[in-house]
Amino acid sequence: MTRIIDGDSHFAEPFDVWDRYIEPAFRDRCIRFPVAPDGEIDIEIEGRLTRRSQSHSTLQLFGVGTAYGQKERDGRGLGEVDTQSLVDGSLDDMDARIAFLDEEGFDQQVIFPTLGLVWEGRVEDPALAAAHCRAYNRWALEHTEGYRDRLLPLGHISLRDPAAAVRELEVLDAAGVRGAFVAALPPDGRSLGHPDFDPVWDAAAQLEVAIALHLVVHPHYVGNDWYRDRSPGFMYLSMNTIQDPRMALTTMVYDGVFERFPGLHVATVESGSGWVVEWLDRLDYRYSYMGHTCQMGRPASETFERNLWISADPGERTLPFTIELLGDHKFFTGSDYPHMEGFTEPVQRTRETLSALSAHSVDRVLGTNAAEFFRI
Repeated sequence: MTRIIDGDSHFAEPFDVWDRYIEPAFRDRCIRFPVAPDGEIDIEIEGRLTRRSQSHSTLQLFGVGTAYGQKERDGRGLGEVDTQSLVDGSLDDMDARIAFLDEEGFDQQVIFPTLGLVWEGRVEDPALAAAHCRAYNRWALEHTEGYRDRLLPLGHISLRDPAAAVRELEVLDAAGVRGAFVAALPPDGRSLGHPDFDPVWDAAAQLEVAIALHLVVHPHYVGNDWYRDRSPGFMYLSMNTIQDPRMALTTMVYDGVFERFPGLHVATVESGSGWVVEWLDRLDYRYSYMGHTCQMGRPASETFERNLWISADPGERTLPFTIELLGDHKFFTGSDYPHMEGFTEPVQRTRETLSALSAHSVDRVLGTNAAEFFRI
């Protein structure tokens, strides 16, 4: 029987994870989340409070990470979310998470961070970023001890310190972790295909650790420059950050990463799938007459077949047609649990979305493809 795998879920890690798990040398500089007098949750890094975003409150930002099912259940909006579960860590009861898997029909679940999506865009010191990754990874492995037959935490690595990222990949591989989360942002303005990062991609390919490109909150997200005159609001940020994994992947393809490291597995996560056909058509067409101006060594469609996977949303109306055009072997889905924008009844919704396809194709999307991507 085919395993059913939730390819995109998240911890709601407690606010004090880094206080407790980061090395003492970095503790006074690590990220913290003090509650302000007005009830907002501040973000403190290196002993300084960061400037609050003009486009959203931190309660909205953290609230979307804790309100799974709320929009379906009672239609409550961002202004009414409850962040207490982040403060007290109650969402990270692993027995409750196993119960969620059982209820929804998942055999296994891949888990990303939540707070890790917040600090990546704020910590610029490479050594401090690497220390945050090590601390989180220690916590995630400890927190899922005894559950890792079903709960599969991804490691977090930061490209700001490539040498440290390589060492952390080796640690993760030794611990049996089959994938690593990489933030979909431009580290210091560099493409993810920059030669500085080649040691990371080489190590991931050699160790057979899959790389998952996931959106993060950062000030240079796609579309940010269009609202310099006023705050666009949280909805605009939420819509546009999903484009970042697509851009991150584009830079890797364009800069020839997969020609240099043919064993590398990379997926975009929480970025949808409806863009993929147009993206491949556009890249292949431009490559046909301008390929000599970039580092690509083959059409993008060939790289897609060998190296790339896509995490789709369970209810995407275009997914059956995308699969019809590109095949059923490159797409998987996830719940995004416990985030507000996540998808309730994800297995059932995926089956309904793909009802016109064969049972074999549905099985691939629900489990086989994720297993092949992560090599699990």
